Amino acid sequence: MFLKRVEIIGFKSFAERIGIDFVPGVTAIVGPNGSGKSNITDAIRWVLGEQSAKSLRGAKMEDVIFAGSDSRKPLNFAEVTLILDNTNGLFPLDYTEISVSRRVFRSGESNYLLNGQQCRLKDINDVFMDSGLGKEAFSIISQGRVDEILNSRPEDRRSIFDEAAGVLKYKTRKRKAEHKLFETEDNLDRVLDILKELDVRIGPLEKNAEAAEKYKVLSAEIREADVRLLNYDGAKFRESLLAKTALLDEKKRQRSGIESEIAKAEQNSNVLKNQLANTDRKIELLQKQLVELSAETEKWEGRRLLTIEKQKNTEQHIIRINKELAAAQKDKDVFLVKLSALKEKMDSTNSKLEIIQTEMNEISQILKRSVKETEKEIDELKSTYIDLLNEEATIRNDLKHIEERLQGEKNSTDRILEQTSVLKAKLHEVNEKRSMQLKVIASLKAKREQVEAAYRNSEKCYEESDKDLKNQQQFMQNALNKQSEMQGRLRALKSLEAEFSGFYSGVRSVLIANKEGRLRGVDGAVAELITIADPYIKAIETALGGAAQHIVTSTEAEARNAIGYLKQRNAGRATFLPRDVMRPRRLPSASLRIAEQHPEFVGTAEQLVQTDNAFKIITENLLGMTVVAKSLAGASAIAKTLDYKYRIVTLDGDVVNAGGSLTGGGAKGQSSVFSRKAELETLSAQIERMATSIETATKKMGDSKMAVAQHMHDTERFRQQLEGFREEQSSVDSGLREMDMEVRALESQISLAEKGKAGAENVGAELANKKSALLEEHAMVKSTLASTQKEVETLERLAADRRNEEAALMARNSELREQAAIHREQKGHQQSSIAEMEETLVHLEQKISALTADQLLYSEHEDGIELTPEEITANIERSASEKSSIEKSLMDERANRNRIADTLDEQEYSLKQLRIDEGKAVSALNEINVTVSRLEVKYESITNRLLDEYGLYPDFSSEIENNFDVEQTRNRVTHLKEERESLGSVNPSAIQEFKEVSERHAFLTEQRNDLLEAKNTLNEAMSEMDKEMEMRFGTTFNAVRSRFHTVFKEMFGGGDADLILTQPDNLLETGVEIVARPPGKKLQNLSLLSGGERALTAITLLFSIIEVRPVPFCILDEVEAALDEANVIRYSKYLKKFSDNTQFIVITHRKGTMEGADVLYGITMQESGVSKLISVKLSEVPAEMLG
Repeated sequence: MFLKRVEIIGFKSFAERIGIDFVPGVTAIVGPNGSGKSNITDAIRWVLGEQSAKSLRGAKMEDVIFAGSDSRKPLNFAEVTLILDNTNGLFPLDYTEISVSRRVFRSGESNYLLNGQQCRLKDINDVFMDSGLGKEAFSIISQGRVDEILNSRPEDRRSIFDEAAGVLKYKTRKRKAEHKLFETEDNLDRVLDILKELDVRIGPLEKNAEAAEKYKVLSAEIREADVRLLNYDGAKFRESLLAKTALLDEKKRQRSGIESEIAKAEQNSNVLKNQLANTDRKIELLQKQLVELSAETEKWEGRRLLTIEKQKNTEQHIIRINKELAAAQKDKDVFLVKLSALKEKMDSTNSKLEIIQTEMNEISQILKRSVKETEKEIDELKSTYIDLLNEEATIRNDLKHIEERLQGEKNSTDRILEQTSVLKAKLHEVNEKRSMQLKVIASLKAKREQVEAAYRNSEKCYEESDKDLKNQQQFMQNALNKQSEMQGRLRALKSLEAEFSGFYSGVRSVLIANKEGRLRGVDGAVAELITIADPYIKAIETALGGAAQHIVTSTEAEARNAIGYLKQRNAGRATFLPRDVMRPRRLPSASLRIAEQHPEFVGTAEQLVQTDNAFKIITENLLGMTVVAKSLAGASAIAKTLDYKYRIVTLDGDVVNAGGSLTGGGAKGQSSVFSRKAELETLSAQIERMATSIETATKKMGDSKMAVAQHMHDTERFRQQLEGFREEQSSVDSGLREMDMEVRALESQISLAEKGKAGAENVGAELANKKSALLEEHAMVKSTLASTQKEVETLERLAADRRNEEAALMARNSELREQAAIHREQKGHQQSSIAEMEETLVHLEQKISALTADQLLYSEHEDGIELTPEEITANIERSASEKSSIEKSLMDERANRNRIADTLDEQEYSLKQLRIDEGKAVSALNEINVTVSRLEVKYESITNRLLDEYGLYPDFSSEIENNFDVEQTRNRVTHLKEERESLGSVNPSAIQEFKEVSERHAFLTEQRNDLLEAKNTLNEAMSEMDKEMEMRFGTTFNAVRSRFHTVFKEMFGGGDADLILTQPDNLLETGVEIVARPPGKKLQNLSLLSGGERALTAITLLFSIIEVRPVPFCILDEVEAALDEANVIRYSKYLKKFSDNTQFIVITHRKGTMEGADVLYGITMQESGVSKLISVKLSEVPAEMLG
């Protein structure tokens, strides 16, 4: 096992990330004073858990973060990572390589990481405990630590021996055990205090509980007897009520029969009335159609005569218009041909006039110029020609002089161009390199920005994922707690259901016997066989009353068998509902229709429950005659509309009884069979939904954990990439700055050369411009000379020709004037003829347009006649036929109406007789209803008393006990009540309180015994740990002491030294004294030794401990600074000796130590305030590094 690598960023002077790779053996880190060498030691101590900023040479922990320099901004965090090889399994982790990181931010936030996963400081300490490593271990020794070991009290000095002996973990465990022992003793004191208090209370509570128990027994006996009396009275009234109800049902059936006949008669009467009305409507419609057909026939006859007359007039007009239109069109065509011929003649005349005029113009121009003018122009041109010859000679001389000066300037410019070309080639080469460097920088910047964006996004994702994970964990905990509560409640409800809790004793006995197979044919209690929606539970419970606990059987025989079972075992009483003999009871349809019209109507009670079809007859019998209303006011209103004939129950459980009495109020909350059943269904559904939610949340939480780990890993990876980019950016920026300097130098030289070139070019340009101007002027002069000569020659020829042609031209001009006059006269006649013909054509066009419009108008008028006389005659015949058919249908419908009217009169008479019979039936029914209502009031009174006083629903059995002594039972109830009153004031809660206090007393007694046992166990464990620590400390101390004798002599070249215990008889608390006698001196305390001797003694003690207890690696920070060269060499040899088993990392500036190192690193501060790592060779180490 060894330290493989240390990575540091932002810690103290390390502004940029550095990584130091270590190998087994001795690694030396060197550098000038103040370069930051010791910051590496502080960084390793810090990552191992150092909590004292003072020990790290700071005022507060944020001081370890790079604070900035003249050229750098402060950083916001510091981070150090140790990477350790664990192939030999020294550390209790299943990894061959371990990374330990610590990170701190300026905000004060601090993180520890173990293999990239966040952990606690305690986890780090547990990993390194008793390994010889750690913030206080002997494996990290600096100059200050040497002085601390030598100057500290003997008791404090023993800590390094404890670490070497491996007793720190035992001390930690002992401290925990002592803390647990303190807590145990504190808990024991509290338990004993509570037990003392309970001992005082438990005696009086026991007496009060006995009195309360007796009161409870008497109350139960009173309750049983009173309930039995009430059930007896209720059964009597129920028997009478059933007889009257049966009679009432018979009368209702009779009334229902009459109502059915009335409804049928009313239906037949309505059908006949509808038929009569339909027939009347048909007769009226036929009469209307007959009148309309007569009018239509007359209209068609008049239309036929008018159509014939219109046709004759239209045909005559169309013939006249067609003749006139043909004549006009023929005249138009003749005039168009003549007009075309005249236009062609006039075009020919115009062409001849234009030719004559052109020739006359040319003759006129020639005659304008006389021969004398031409000769004058010739003299002027010759004078100009001589002047031009002189000017041309002057220009030739100027051009020759400029040519000579241009050649001299060209030679100067060529020399400058050659120099500039060389400089530009070099500049081009440097610029290409610079462009490549800029591309690298741009690429780095793009990559860095991309990674920075990814880093920020990853950090944000990590925070969001971590927050999401915590929310999911909280949700999961809440869900699990809620699920546990619901499952507990569900188990309790199922237990009550399995025990048939809430049922009367007799009902429960039958249901249990049926469940165990001792009875057959029992379907279950009514409450078990029906399902009620939550809003209707209270209403249906009230409507059923005690009937909710009636037992349903398949047949009457099975019911009798179950009654025999109860009698045989004296197991109580029950009411049975055999399905084969039960009959349905329903509201009459007329009464139901009246109730349904009220807005407060909810339904009949039977409609609001669900059950299997096999049990429909039971629900119809028990609930078919009960109406459910929304409120008590609504129930009263519905009862009034039904003449108080039926019981109305509200959703809140209030009742309007038949006859008009009201039952209602509030009772203490009780858990009924129905509410328990509904709660069971609700809980089961909720638990199932909760399980689904938990399963989904578990998957989400797993995904979130993976996301958090992935985002943490990505953030670290991006951060490392950013550090790499910053280092590369720094290197590239440095190269770019050098290139920029070279570019500026070359550009300066090129600029100077180009200025010289520009001066020469400016002179050359001026000369060239002058030359160009002279050349242009010379060419112009030569051109003018040539053209002047040609013009003189032309004018001389022209003068001769003009003299010859002047007479002929004047004769020809006269001839042309005569021809032009003739042609102009012809043109005038032609234009007059064309104007007359065009005017005539306009008049013809207008006439043709008017005739065409008349032709179209009469054609449209002819087409507008919709029907021909023949078609109109056919319509007249069709109307007559329809009229005859309608007259026949009208006679048939009138006969049918008379027949329907006779039948309706007969039906109305029968309906009147049925209504008389219905009135008689209603009177008889009302008399019986009054009697039933009175019985129901008495029955309801007993029912309400059972419910209000005892919270029980009635259990009026179908049979009345023959041998029940009513008076004896009433007297017993009176006697029991007097005996209960004699007990005086009783505390009903004393029973429960006594039970709770007793249970708590027993629990605390058991707790006391457990705490005493735990106290003894802890004391025994601490005793065992003390023995183990004494054994380990004694063994290690003796071994180190023996080696200290030997190593001291080797290091000092003689002398003697010893380690002495301050309390030999108390190895757990003893301190350690160090005495030394260098060669030639007396044995004396360390404080009397020189600085070098003290340092060498401390080093000797360190080597002695390492030899006895090797550590994976040891960091020594300038511990040999005070030694002379000879002792430095001895120190270096000992490092090599122990390096086979221990890896040494030494921070030094002594040459002897460097020479013994296997690997050498240098720390420099090339930039003020910023430390950098370099690899160095011993021969290259500067003198200032070597002290």
